[in-house]
Amino acid sequence: MHVEYNCVFNFAASYSGGGYKRLHAYAKWFNENGGALFVINPRCAGLEAQFPNNRFFIAAQSRIRRVFDDCAYLRAIEKEIGIPQLYYSYGIPLYFRFGEVNWFHLSNVLPLHAESIPLSLFDRLKMAYLGKRIRRGFAEADVISAESNNSLSLIGDKFFRKLFLSVNGSDDELAYLQDQSVEEKADVATVLGTQRYKAIDDSFAVFEMLKDKHRKLRLVILGNPQSIPRALRANSNVVMLGILDRYDVIDCLRRSKFFISTTYIENSYNAASEGIFIADESYISDIGPHRELLKGMPCDRVSVPGVSRRLLHVNRAALSGANLKKWDTVVVEMIERFRRTIQER
Repeated sequence: MHVEYNCVFNFAASYSGGGYKRLHAYAKWFNENGGALFVINPRCAGLEAQFPNNRFFIAAQSRIRRVFDDCAYLRAIEKEIGIPQLYYSYGIPLYFRFGEVNWFHLSNVLPLHAESIPLSLFDRLKMAYLGKRIRRGFAEADVISAESNNSLSLIGDKFFRKLFLSVNGSDDELAYLQDQSVEEKADVATVLGTQRYKAIDDSFAVFEMLKDKHRKLRLVILGNPQSIPRALRANSNVVMLGILDRYDVIDCLRRSKFFISTTYIENSYNAASEGIFIADESYISDIGPHRELLKGMPCDRVSVPGVSRRLLHVNRAALSGANLKKWDTVVVEMIERFRRTIQER
């Protein structure tokens, strides 16, 4: 599918995690299908050499500039290329109409739903401020996408005709499901992410339950060590590996007997899908995106001592990839929705 449209993709605020996954997948696809312009964070500058058929604009902004003059760099892009046919903004509020079709992708659901979620006061205020900006920008959008139906439901019926489901691609998980080789698992339970809403204390409670039956089990935590509660950092059964690149994360999961995710909220099932389809056995929170991932598949709703919420218990051997999509499919679906939108204008 060769794309003849003039497209600008703004990933300026994303350089890791799910944002980088989507940026890399989009840059790869467009590099092979006509090219596009990408606004990226300075930490992603290596993509220029990797995907030379695209154009990359490095958006170097201070935190103060982002607060008071976010997206100022779009003026320089407009002077150079004019008005693009598609402007796709990944998580950055729409302050004005920039493209013929303006697309906002919700990258973080917390700004729209932080109630009852454990956050620091600073993060709560930050999310409330960002949420106001995001909601104000919905009026400028022709399409509003999110990574789960649960997230789309938070946007509201007022914008129903604009909503579009755009899940994360699961190429690694699908490849692992097709891999017939048998790997020996280590006595490891793995947790991804250390933000407060990930509820690491609850994850540790799950680990303690598992350790009663698996005496040699250790808990491996991937993410910023400074965000891990001090008591856990001092625990001899806890291994902190810090922030790893994607390939090392997948390698860690491939060696894990268990995957644990007690997160209170997620925009997508991205982290959960990596865990449950690669580790042998998983305990994940019973939230909307996780239910969407497991639709039509066997799972048990269980209680764990020390955890106030019920969790979902799944075994990889009983799962299929029926609800997963490859990144190529995700990008093509996005292009098809854009084409319908621009034809209707």
